[in-house]
Amino acid sequence: MKLLSKLTNYIFNEKLKSVSRFSIIGILNTLIDFAVFTISHSLFGINYSVSQTAGYSFGVINSFIFNKNWTFENRNANKKTVHEFLQFITINLISLAVTIICMIFLINKFQLNVYVAKIIVTLIAQITNFLSYKLWVFN
Repeated sequence: MKLLSKLTNYIFNEKLKSVSRFSIIGILNTLIDFAVFTISHSLFGINYSVSQTAGYSFGVINSFIFNKNWTFENRNANKKTVHEFLQFITINLISLAVTIICMIFLINKFQLNVYVAKIIVTLIAQITNFLSYKLWVFN
């Protein structure tokens, strides 16, 4: 019974550690994303879809480096980093497409402020990305 309790605690703590680290990296990625988005859109007047692509791209680069090495502690020698990066990029291209489509929908259909729409799509992307990274890229 004690062994089962220890095992349960270990599994829970490992999952909590993973989610906590992903959240910290997510905050950093979001800050990078929002900074690039705001500079592109507000300072230079670049269209919000293009600004979203630029901001998201900078966040993705940061995300890959820190999630691979810290969040998921993936040091699997059998799996090449290039292969992981291609999987990571695939997930993020899909996620980027979904965020842009959702932004356009939220801004045009519901007349939401561009930054409110950005926050909503960022939350959707975080949940989708965590599950995709955990189950496919860094498993």
